[in-house]
Amino acid sequence: MEVLLARENGFCFGVKKAVELTEAAAETGKTVYNLGQVVHNPKISERLAARGVKVIKDPGDASDGIVVIRAHGVPPEVRRQIEDRGLECIDATCSLVLRAQRFTKQLADEGYRVIILGTPDHPEVVGLKGFAGDDYVVVETKEEWAKLPKMKRAGVVSQSTQPPWAFRELVSHVAEIAQEMKVYNTVCPVTVKRQVAASELADQVQTIIVVGGKNSANTRELVNLAKMQGRTAYHIENADELQPEWLRDQERVGLIGGCSTPMDTLLEVKERAEELAAAVPA
Repeated sequence: MEVLLARENGFCFGVKKAVELTEAAAETGKTVYNLGQVVHNPKISERLAARGVKVIKDPGDASDGIVVIRAHGVPPEVRRQIEDRGLECIDATCSLVLRAQRFTKQLADEGYRVIILGTPDHPEVVGLKGFAGDDYVVVETKEEWAKLPKMKRAGVVSQSTQPPWAFRELVSHVAEIAQEMKVYNTVCPVTVKRQVAASELADQVQTIIVVGGKNSANTRELVNLAKMQGRTAYHIENADELQPEWLRDQERVGLIGGCSTPMDTLLEVKERAEELAAAVPA
């Protein structure tokens, strides 16, 4: 059996930056806190924990040391809490998320009702809401945005890991119900490339193994994309979760990781898949 790796794999630049900043902070000898999982990947969380990095939910949980803001960003109020407590702050927010935050604030300052495409409780969206002022709405599905009322001025942004087709359809809908509209396309281009690579992989195989954190939005979207193309897709976090029956009677399977999945994890899955396939009776 052949295991085909997607042409786009490994850390995206935002994840790489966040992990490197956290590891550098850990080397200072100070107590280091990640404000939530720095990235949505359990292996990375374990690696950082082994270096003494603690994960907290609130700045109030840190008594001293360094607080690292996760790649997904935080609302302005959370940053103020860190400063008010006199804690050292390292901002590991992805540059593309920072861009989305700036655009969201700009829309709010200009008096637009901000429409955010995303999952309401996702940390990136929680951060964006903090920049959206008092007049905003978060929508994730067609059913939700179909209920939007007509409005005078609407501004549209997106959680970076949302699929581009969903953003296009939302913008098209808002254009019909708003008298004036301003749009900032904040869908991550790296995520788009990963989704395109997943589609290309689906053209070559019937079964795709998707590797990444179960709480990783961009990884879950790769699974959804494969299923939308009629492929069998399995979402795992590590090689131990592979099941031999998934590989039975397969000449080739596809393998792709989310943007926070390290390359060594993917290679471990590839090696394990090949071992299991070789052991499956013909």
